[in-house]
Amino acid sequence: MKDLAIALAKFQATFTVAPKDSKGNYGTYTSLAAVLSVAKEGSAFGFCHLQTLRPLGMEAADVGHILTTTLLHVSGEQIQSEIFLPSKTDTRGNYMQALGSALTYARRYALLAIYGLAADDDDCQSSAHAPLAATPSIARAKAIIPATAVPIADEPSVFLDTARQASICAALKASEQKAEILDAFKAEFNISSDTIVPSQIQLPAHADFIEARLSS
Repeated sequence: MKDLAIALAKFQATFTVAPKDSKGNYGTYTSLAAVLSVAKEGSAFGFCHLQTLRPLGMEAADVGHILTTTLLHVSGEQIQSEIFLPSKTDTRGNYMQALGSALTYARRYALLAIYGLAADDDDCQSSAHAPLAATPSIARAKAIIPATAVPIADEPSVFLDTARQASICAALKASEQKAEILDAFKAEFNISSDTIVPSQIQLPAHADFIEARLSS
């Protein structure tokens, strides 16, 4: 597993979260499309993945299914994980529709887990832009992923501490110049996402830039 481990370490040094891009009954959430957009970036590190579904027993509707997620590397190495999808206990409604909903949910979390990603918990720009549509297109989901990532491979010990990161996000949300500051931040560090999440403010240079704008 040497080659896969090295590649996964490099991927995880660059990508840590899949952003919230959809809105539901209980607030915003990270859709499958957003997770797939981040996972697609893994191809630059030699990754691809498969997700397959198999029934347990002859009567799948009564037993359930297993979702298998396989992360493959160009070296030929791979890892797998499995999630059990129980059968629908409520007989009302469309069985295949219920299975599709459960499968989408399971696929999302299985991919987050196997790539070592988190669903974004917060954003620093939540009120700077209008909320996204409830059912965004895949193109829209891709648009919120940074086109380029700040290189950090040669700077393993200079990550911003979480306390300073949180302080900056709080100051941004309270600032009347928040939108202008974040637009300048995106231009300075070549970030193409519509919103800025805390994980994108990850280096002292990022903090210095924003704090200078906040104090000006």
